Amino acid sequence: MHDIQESIKAQRKYCEEHQDPHFAPNDGRCWSCNQNIYVPGHHVWKGKSDGRESSGITVEKAGRELVTGCPHCFRSYCD
Repeated sequence: MHDIQESIKAQRKYCEEHQDPHFAPNDGRCWSCNQNIYVPGHHVWKGKSDGRESSGITVEKAGRELVTGCPHCFRSYCD
């Protein structure tokens, strides 16, 4: 399920429970490609869409693993 606010909450909770750093953007919007990481979008390479769709990060995924980068442009948030 995709829900931006619930995904943001789930990622914060995951980070707190596992004592991990919170790398994901606070509002979910990638600072590199400007798409929200918590909803489906388009793959972006060097600032341009390559026509393929990306799935984004679901509430379930945000609650079970550490978000370290953008699923759309693959930009790392932890380097």
